[in-house]
Amino acid sequence: MARLDPHSYTESSQPLAKHVALTLYFDFAARTIHGSALLTLPAAHTGPLLLDTRSLLIHSVLDPRTTAPIPFSFPSDPTPDPVLGQPLCLSLSAQSAALVVFSTSPSSSALQWLSPAQTASKAQPFVYTQCQSIHARSLFPCQDTPAARLVFSARLNLPHPLTAVMAAARAAAPRDPVPGEAGSACPDALWCAAGRSVEEFIMDRPIPPYLFAFAAGDIAARDVGLRTRVHAEGGAALLDAAAREFAGAEEMIRAGEALFGPYEWGRFDLLVLPPSFPYGGMENPMMVFLTPTVIKGDASGAQVVAHELAHSWTGNLITNKTNEHFWLNEGFTTYAERRIVEVVQGEETAALNMGIGWRGLNDEMDRFKDNMEFTKLKPNLEGIDPDEIYSQVPYEKGFQFLWRIERQVGRPTFDVFLKKYIAKFKFQSIDTETFLEFLKANLPGIENQIDLKQWVEGTGIPPDAMEPLSSIYSKIVSLSNEFKLGNIPKKQEVANWSGQEWELYIENLPKSVEPSQIAALDAHYRLSESRDYEVKVAFLQLAISSGCKEYFGEVERTLKQVGRMKYLRPLYTALVQGNAEEAKLSARRIFAETRDTYHPIAQGVVESILAKHS
Repeated sequence: MARLDPHSYTESSQPLAKHVALTLYFDFAARTIHGSALLTLPAAHTGPLLLDTRSLLIHSVLDPRTTAPIPFSFPSDPTPDPVLGQPLCLSLSAQSAALVVFSTSPSSSALQWLSPAQTASKAQPFVYTQCQSIHARSLFPCQDTPAARLVFSARLNLPHPLTAVMAAARAAAPRDPVPGEAGSACPDALWCAAGRSVEEFIMDRPIPPYLFAFAAGDIAARDVGLRTRVHAEGGAALLDAAAREFAGAEEMIRAGEALFGPYEWGRFDLLVLPPSFPYGGMENPMMVFLTPTVIKGDASGAQVVAHELAHSWTGNLITNKTNEHFWLNEGFTTYAERRIVEVVQGEETAALNMGIGWRGLNDEMDRFKDNMEFTKLKPNLEGIDPDEIYSQVPYEKGFQFLWRIERQVGRPTFDVFLKKYIAKFKFQSIDTETFLEFLKANLPGIENQIDLKQWVEGTGIPPDAMEPLSSIYSKIVSLSNEFKLGNIPKKQEVANWSGQEWELYIENLPKSVEPSQIAALDAHYRLSESRDYEVKVAFLQLAISSGCKEYFGEVERTLKQVGRMKYLRPLYTALVQGNAEEAKLSARRIFAETRDTYHPIAQGVVESILAKHS
């Protein structure tokens, strides 16, 4: 037998579930969900069926027609694999469905439970999911590979006055629980207890398990477009700010449709999560999750929304078959995002975005200089936790590959190709080889014009990659070079700069400069106090690397305010990789004091950084 995916126990010889019906009872006090997952196969199956699990307690497996037990076992070492978890093997006998009754663990990596004190309201608890890359298995037993697409229904039982949102369509208004409807998932005494309500959702388009998502808490909402509603836990002020920041969502959707074809998901709603959310955004279909750090007050945070929107075509509609082909999701989406931004916000803004990406890609070459395997578009990830090697490579090298093809064949021809590609493979999970075959079939001779093998299998940045060129980009890089000579930008030179320009400027400065230069730059422009975390963190990282101890206090405040890994990684790394013992001790103390406020995924990433520099 062969595994379908290096990050899943799913066997290629076994059928893939096509539907799952979930019944979930939320126990906030125990930070646990009691539930059942009714998995339906395309046809009756006899023999083993392997499912992925991690930190799940399996109570029973039943035949849903007869309620007879289905034999199950855990056919692996009693110690779960730290990355994959533990396989659950069902022994089916001419059966096309199985009902798995389970409970999650408080340590589930897919869930973050927040106490009332950790929320903006300070009155109600909150919980949300993050299933990418391979965390759905800690939420419910499933074939946790992007190769396995399925539709689902979900019934959620919550305490009053909490409400839920989900990356799915709401099937009905919240209602009272009904005796017997939870079946084996939860006894009626709990399910129908006073002060509980039930909410139901349906996703009728096949998605991979990593896109399963919900949140529950004191959530308010506001419409900002024909297809978009903004949700937030943080109260009226945050909701107002989010509504202003993302007011252009409908214009972006229309731009995306013009470029890539119909928007297939109906709604494009947004949920602004608490600051502990570990990513900038998560492209959950119909309900994008966002960090509050993208709300900057100048609509520039909408570029993150453009990226998550672009996933509606490249990532959600067409999905990488495994994480070894992650560039098919993120390279395409980065390209699509910049095309949308170019239409909505202009060519200069898109060029700045490209410039920041180019700088980030070059930085990743330095990060992986001792293991260049991870600079490939299609790396070997056997035995590797995808969260640990998450980087800009699939995003920016993938973007560069597609941009290289566009430059070769011309934008009009490439636009036709893109629409054809999306129409051909929508609602499918594919690998790099499938893409390359389609590319060569639809752009004949491209393999003779571009070294496709070097782009996909080669390490580093190919020689025909290109640094973006624009007047504003060139001006910023020139000013960065002037800083190396001791010159700080004049106020008139930066008068119209937004956070994006400052981010690009800082990213192009030397990795370490004289502390006096750092202090002078900050005295002029107060970058350490910027409301834009992209600017603030880039500056603080430079300050740490330059040995400026006076900024340690601001670094600590930042690490205790946000849990976005894009900020945690560089700041913790900068603290521990130098020679200053004080900085290393500070990093460990801050993490010890803050660990429980971070999402489990972020906890693991920071622990890995600290372990490498112990």
